[in-house]
Amino acid sequence: MSDPATPRYRATLALPQTRTVLALGILTRLASGLIPFAVLISFTQRHGIGAAGLASGALMLAIALPGPARARWCARRGPWALIGMSAASTALFVIGAATLSLRMWAVPLTVITAAGTLLPPLAPTLRAVWSRLMPDKQHLQSVHALDSTIEEVTFIVAPLLGTAGMSLTSPPWTLVAGAALLPLAALGLSRLLHALPAAETEKASGSNSATGQGSLIRSPVGQGIVVPIITLGLCAGGLNVIIPQATAGFSGVTSSGYSFAAFSLGGLAGGLLYGRRTWKASLRLRYSVSTLALGAGALVLAACATSPWVILAAFCVGLPMTPLFVIAYLLVDERIHTSRHAEANAWLGSGYNLGSAAGAALGGQLIDATGPRTTAVALAAVTALAALFSHRLPDESFQTTARDRTRDNASLEP
Repeated sequence: MSDPATPRYRATLALPQTRTVLALGILTRLASGLIPFAVLISFTQRHGIGAAGLASGALMLAIALPGPARARWCARRGPWALIGMSAASTALFVIGAATLSLRMWAVPLTVITAAGTLLPPLAPTLRAVWSRLMPDKQHLQSVHALDSTIEEVTFIVAPLLGTAGMSLTSPPWTLVAGAALLPLAALGLSRLLHALPAAETEKASGSNSATGQGSLIRSPVGQGIVVPIITLGLCAGGLNVIIPQATAGFSGVTSSGYSFAAFSLGGLAGGLLYGRRTWKASLRLRYSVSTLALGAGALVLAACATSPWVILAAFCVGLPMTPLFVIAYLLVDERIHTSRHAEANAWLGSGYNLGSAAGAALGGQLIDATGPRTTAVALAAVTALAALFSHRLPDESFQTTARDRTRDNASLEP
């Protein structure tokens, strides 16, 4: 039975603005799912798989690498920065779609890469809104679990919608349609931000060095939150090459889809189960345990890498995926100043994407040299190291430190 102190998902959905933010999140993620898919198929049809691979990789790097900087820039300049950035990015995607018919594929590749560089930080900003809307930590945990679960489903649906759109029109037009969702989501998010109370600024609260003006990833707090998510990306990327190699040994590469579906199903199940419980352990301990659970799943994968049980192993690897993201978002709320929540959330997204790309590339090389079983063991070892980074988090939360500083200042007043 669930703890009566834990709000049910229905109660969380009934809170003001919750459904609006979730709907904006779906709109944003549909765009994020449609655009890379349409770019890949468009280049494949017009210029071949070689150019398509370069365009897809360049776009993902352009989105991921400057992601935290974009979020920090928009947070400092307000909602209108989101609208301006979305308009510029959409315009470049449209120009890129229009130039796909040119014989020189470097032209659309350059334009589309520039569009990715200017992709607005809509999803990180939406994640940051939750801490300003939820009345308590239990509702915040529930809504992050709901949002992460919906995110998983949205990214499953996006390729299906893209395929349908391409069959009715063409890949370039599908790219334009995906890009057109960006300003719609930005306008909706801008209206929502204007309706919320103004966020507290760092200067007004006297934030400490861990949340000051420097890069978050250089601080122990930032590293403690982001490194486990990078490791999660490494495991997901490694899984992308381990599963086909493993299934080829006992069935066929085409049956890999069942294991990939099991991985996503594990993430859905883990997120829903985690969000319904009240946890007494600290967030730092939960983060470490969840990271170690990811490593345990990798060990199960190593044990089952040459048998049909690889499907169950993929499910086990997926189980801690959504809880890790949920705990990371809660740690951002607890340990990072409000004015930098969007930037911190962008670090989580970029860290996962870069980790996934590295996991697929390095995992492929390691499989060629040693096989899928050794590769899975290596991933488990990396997760054990990542769990140590969570202990770099300070014992006290940002809110506790701020309250103590305010109390100390008050005691010094005459």
